Amino acid sequence: MPEEQAFCVLVKIMYDYGLRALYKNNFEDLHCKFYQLERLLQEQIPELWSHFQEMNLEAHMYASQWFLTLFTAKFPLCMVFHITDLLLCEGLNIIFNVALALLKTSKEDLLQADFEGALKFFRVQLPKRYRAAENARRLMEQACNIKVPTKKLKKFEKEYLSFRESQLQQEDPIDRYQFRSV
Repeated sequence: MPEEQAFCVLVKIMYDYGLRALYKNNFEDLHCKFYQLERLLQEQIPELWSHFQEMNLEAHMYASQWFLTLFTAKFPLCMVFHITDLLLCEGLNIIFNVALALLKTSKEDLLQADFEGALKFFRVQLPKRYRAAENARRLMEQACNIKVPTKKLKKFEKEYLSFRESQLQQEDPIDRYQFRSV
């Protein structure tokens, strides 16, 4: 693909698919996505969510690159191509499907891990697992079979915004003004 076309695709993804919003306003939308992912994890894989809670392992510690780079930072290209195709067809919310599929397929390994072990697993072992095109294909099949209703994501977004608003109300008014004016 020529550079000009690649740049046009990037612009389209950033603006029309909502990726740009993840980088704006102190990453506020990204933090909302983390909240939504944690709530989905709580509902769909409660045992793993409880384990993460006990270890104080938060979504931003393992899922930042998933959202910000669309899995391109660590995962093999064969998998990234599948994710990009799904993103272009389904939209940015496909990241939740892929994230949940990764967490479901890794559940047993993660339940055995402590905090440091879990972080290392996400950084090293998990991407290695999908170097084989067949493993990536199976993961994408599983991701496509996961149901993440848009209504549920909207509900979680409202919860997050309400939570953030209550946090802001508790802050010093000067700090709150500086946060909003940035």
